[in-house]
Amino acid sequence: MGQAKARKPLTVAVCIPTIPPRKALLDRALASVNQQTRFPDQIHVIVDEDGDGAGPTRNKSWRNASTDYVAFLDDDDEFLPQHLARCMSAAKATNADVVYSWFELVGWPEATPERPDALAVMHNGQLVHPLGVPFGPEQARHMRRHAFIPITAVVRRAALERSGGFPTPGSKEWPREDCEDWGGWLRLLDIGAKFVHVPERTWRCHYSVGDSPLDSTAGKPWKRSTKEVPA
Repeated sequence: MGQAKARKPLTVAVCIPTIPPRKALLDRALASVNQQTRFPDQIHVIVDEDGDGAGPTRNKSWRNASTDYVAFLDDDDEFLPQHLARCMSAAKATNADVVYSWFELVGWPEATPERPDALAVMHNGQLVHPLGVPFGPEQARHMRRHAFIPITAVVRRAALERSGGFPTPGSKEWPREDCEDWGGWLRLLDIGAKFVHVPERTWRCHYSVGDSPLDSTAGKPWKRSTKEVPA
């Protein structure tokens, strides 16, 4: 009897959209990539020179990748050292199409009595903080109406090919101006993609109003993704 063929290790590319004025932020993001305990197989930084917006620029970045998975990172955020290792381990163990963890929020409290959790998700009929809530049918239904998964996720490249990636700004699929990545997650839900949550904080989100790539629908600094949608 022949030996079982060894499985080829999964590969991952880090994909970062950016704009020219944000070099210092990009350098910080890239430094965090270089500190990963599981180093990426490819890194793709796409500079939006024409004001196309974060979504179309992300599409260019993942289409440049030739890996099994892509790991999205905004240029003003950072991976913690274990981010890729933990997410890729979950992808391998669960055969997930989308793996998302959670973040340390820098510059703004996640929730206060005056400002309830903007990203709360339904769990057993109650709105709760998303960290530690497994993704299942209840969370999928919630995501149809409310964005709660940030862009800093690891996604199977073939699933992005099937879904088409992030929708065109201003189209019927574009959920709303401050939340362009949500449209990409909805497309993945529509093709039956498997979402898996890693119940750990594996990256750092820096809250700074106006410090994000251009929103092509408005011609001004993009208003961040689901991470900062107000309640």
